[in-house]
Amino acid sequence: MKIKSVHILLAIIIIIGGGILLASELDLYNTDRVKSPRKTAEGFYDIYDIRGSHTLEEIEKYYQLLASSVIEAFGLRPDTVPTLFQLKDMKEIFKPVELEGEEYVVETDTVKVFTSLYLKIPYVSDETFYLPEKTVNYLIENDKLIGEEKEYWQGHTFKLEYLDSEYLAASEFSKIVIEEAEGFKVTGKTTIKELLDGGITEEKFEEVTGFKVPEDKSVLVRDFVIDKGLEFREIKDKFAE
Repeated sequence: MKIKSVHILLAIIIIIGGGILLASELDLYNTDRVKSPRKTAEGFYDIYDIRGSHTLEEIEKYYQLLASSVIEAFGLRPDTVPTLFQLKDMKEIFKPVELEGEEYVVETDTVKVFTSLYLKIPYVSDETFYLPEKTVNYLIENDKLIGEEKEYWQGHTFKLEYLDSEYLAASEFSKIVIEEAEGFKVTGKTTIKELLDGGITEEKFEEVTGFKVPEDKSVLVRDFVIDKGLEFREIKDKFAE
């Protein structure tokens, strides 16, 4: 008996369609998997599932980590477009660094570790044991690192360098030069002694904080301010005025 070609075509369509349906039921066929990260048992999106193809907008969408936070923490251009910038693009911006005799590239895993520390979602990296100094300072200033964790990362930093010295806009370079020329800049690691040595008088300190300079000037400005119930970012900005 001859089988008409139309019947053969119909059979092929049924077999393929049935295979896709079965694979979908078994979660073997999932077109969203390429982009959408899986969720953990606790209901959080899994940091292990962050990919280099994810954009800053997608990181914000899935992990509730603002694109502006990543941009500031890594020193990306302020006009970086979150919908277009992918995590893997970082390797085209920053120079590789040598850490403990091996080359390290700032890329997707660096952002995974940053996301883990910022959101307090567990992630154990097998390649990122150092972070950019700028990134660690950002975490400290936003109260995301404390205790032993803070001590560890403060001792495991490196300087970020751009592959293209003109990566930042000319206006940004001017801003950096002006800020450095204008004087001392308070960070999360600045002690009260360093603040005073940088030109802030004891009168100015009391005016800004509402408290006299303590006897122990080795205390971090940030710790002193928080202990007094004040907002560090606000006080830091006042010292810069």
